Amino acid sequence: MDTQGISNLVTERVILEPLRRGHAAHLFPVLSDARIYRFIPQEPPSSMSALEARYEQLERGASPSGQELWLNWAIYLKEQNAYIGTLQATVFENRSSLLAYELSPAFWGRGYATEACSRVIECLFADYNVTEIRAEVDTRNEASFRLLERLSFKRIKMSKGADFFKGASSDEYTYRLSRKSESA
Repeated sequence: MDTQGISNLVTERVILEPLRRGHAAHLFPVLSDARIYRFIPQEPPSSMSALEARYEQLERGASPSGQELWLNWAIYLKEQNAYIGTLQATVFENRSSLLAYELSPAFWGRGYATEACSRVIECLFADYNVTEIRAEVDTRNEASFRLLERLSFKRIKMSKGADFFKGASSDEYTYRLSRKSESA
């Protein structure tokens, strides 16, 4: 699979910068807010060095087997001169992709995630020839699944007991966005 480097993606209000080890210093305080992790099995980063190590691993741009392309961006908010979260897309050999995002609660509800995700979706379809993008969301995370619905994702499945974390069972919705036909 082609592991070409990714570049900045720009929108009106945000710059999506390819995630690098150096972003950890900016993102550690942002991603340390426990509210981000309420509906996902991960916990806030345990330390700056742990986050640096994670980002260094992601910088490779591909899984160790080379069968997955890892595209990760730091979300930089122009008007605040601040990093506000991350976006990631895993591209598989069959040209499907999985989308995920983490955004500081201080910036929830302002459309930044919609704007940033829209740009990544555009990039995945145009630059990586992805045919479909999926996202998995805890059924309790209404803000996240509403974001996907604003982005025209369609709910295709509900999995009972999909995961167990933080002492509770998690049901999950699977959403899909298919590439529009060129002739449509």
